[in-house]
Amino acid sequence: MRVILRVGILAGLFAMLALCWGCGIYRVPVLPPAAGAFSSISAPMDVTFRSTEIGPKKGEATATTVLALFCFGDASTAQAARNGNISVIKHVDTRFLNVLGFYMTHTTIVYGD
Repeated sequence: MRVILRVGILAGLFAMLALCWGCGIYRVPVLPPAAGAFSSISAPMDVTFRSTEIGPKKGEATATTVLALFCFGDASTAQAARNGNISVIKHVDTRFLNVLGFYMTHTTIVYGD
């Protein structure tokens, strides 16, 4: 009976982690490869980056996930522009950090004037 109870608890925890995993998933037009144990990657948020002009100002905004259970922060483009005092956005990049799936950050980087 105890074995069945332990298996049930473990299955419930696994299901809860699977449902909360959405905070750590990111999607960009250009997706570099990522690893499960450790990833630190950057990518452009658009596909016209070859013809995009980079402005002199830079702003960043970050959202963080801890233990795939808690997500907090504001990684929006608007917040990154406010943090960099940017009124005209010219280019947007993204940076993603993953440490064993327990700690993840997603940073939006905005360039402009």
